[in-house]
Amino acid sequence: MEKYRIHAHSKYHFVWCPKYRHPVLNVVEEDVRELFGETADHFGHEVLALEIADDHVHLFVQRDPKHSPADIARQFKSYSGKHLLERYPEIREAYFWGGGFWKVGYYVGSTGAVSEEVVEQYIEETEH
Repeated sequence: MEKYRIHAHSKYHFVWCPKYRHPVLNVVEEDVRELFGETADHFGHEVLALEIADDHVHLFVQRDPKHSPADIARQFKSYSGKHLLERYPEIREAYFWGGGFWKVGYYVGSTGAVSEEVVEQYIEETEH
C-alpha cells in the first residue's frame, strides 16, 4: 500500500483565503500551523510545505489516498476555521459576523504537471 502514497498525484497544492479576504492570518499564524498539523495527523496526511500570508494560505500536502482533494480542503478548512473563531472571539466579532472563517472556494493543483520541488520552491520562495 505504501507505494501508492508516493504517487505524484497524491500530492496537492492548495490555496484559500479567509472570508472577505480579511488580512488577519498574521495574528493567528501559529494557531493555523498547529491546527493544520493536527488535521494532517488525524487524517493521515503529511504537510510538505505551508506558507501563511496575511490574507491567504498555501498548503502543499501529501494525502492519504482514500481522501479526495475536496475532502482534504474541507478537513483543513472546517477544523481550523471552527477553532480559530472559538479562540479569537474579537476577530470573529470584528470580521466574520456572517459565520465561517474561510472563504467557500479554494485552488487545488496536483504535482502531475510539475515536480514536487517546483511546488515547494514556489511556496517557500515566492513573496505572497
